[in-house]
Amino acid sequence: MAIELIRQVDDVSAEWLTAVLHESGAVPREASVERFDVTPIGTGQMSQNYRFALDLNGAGPSSVVLKVAASDDTSRSTGIVLGIYEREIRFYQQVAPRIKGPVANCHLAEFDPGEGWFTLVLDDAAPAMQGDQIAGCTVEEARLAMRELARLHAPVWDDPHLDTVDWLNQEPPINAALAGQLLIGFLERYDARIAPEHRGLVERFIGRLDEYLADRTRPFSIVHGDYRLDNMLFGDAAGAKPLTVVDWQTVSWGPPMLDASYFLGAGLDVDVRREREEELLRVYYDNLLALGVEGFDWDACWEEYRRTTFHGVLMAVVSPMLVVRTERGDDMFMTSLARHSQQVIDLDAEELLGR
Repeated sequence: MAIELIRQVDDVSAEWLTAVLHESGAVPREASVERFDVTPIGTGQMSQNYRFALDLNGAGPSSVVLKVAASDDTSRSTGIVLGIYEREIRFYQQVAPRIKGPVANCHLAEFDPGEGWFTLVLDDAAPAMQGDQIAGCTVEEARLAMRELARLHAPVWDDPHLDTVDWLNQEPPINAALAGQLLIGFLERYDARIAPEHRGLVERFIGRLDEYLADRTRPFSIVHGDYRLDNMLFGDAAGAKPLTVVDWQTVSWGPPMLDASYFLGAGLDVDVRREREEELLRVYYDNLLALGVEGFDWDACWEEYRRTTFHGVLMAVVSPMLVVRTERGDDMFMTSLARHSQQVIDLDAEELLGR
């Protein structure tokens, strides 16, 4: 049975939710949604998320999460042009069923390629707590995130089929010319908040961005692309999942170390990261091996980790120029830029650019 795509939250009805949950098998056919309460989740820069507390006249989930395209025209246009809406839908349709890691169960994933609207209905991770990118996380939370990252990557490690999937293997939407233009506005807006050594690094890196993007070193796996605390829901002791990772709009097929370096670079205070970085990367590496990954030695892992630290710098520069500006967003991007830039410097990663 085809389920009608929902563009905005006001279009949702109890009958529509019932049909979705019947089709996914989450609610038996004799049960239905009688009413619901809706609560917005997050600030919704690229998309809008809502929690639906359900009043069911039978067995089923107490709540689900609806995700739809941004109502802001600028953010929605960005989502369409960059293909990020389609990638997230295709991920839940085609890849998520193969991964046993921290991915929410999906009840509906539909996309309108003509106009770019999409609808996602996912299991609700409540009462899980969302991570805070600005505050950072504890070492134990970082350990959990790295262990779960291995569970995301290992099941599809160097999968030959995913090498050929068009929506995963697209040309990067950003190149040196475009990033250079965005950098002008970025520096006009944020220059007073950027340390001189970090500004110098950013300018050198953007000038060599095309070299960096062309250097795609094997092995490959699924790459979240924005694996950070704001996209993580940490479960309590009684929860079914210790960690749920959301926002798969930047998913791609490529170097998996990108997720590892991105998370540790922005998720930890600089001093903590310096002290525990190698230890935490080894948590990830050891779990990859335990899950059956072969032919990937530690030295290759560490070098690729260093090289991919530039992804965090790129995201911190480009992202704020493509979404609606908010005060918290400014603080988050500046915090992330400082941490990622210092990570690159600490690891002497510039020597690996365009190697």
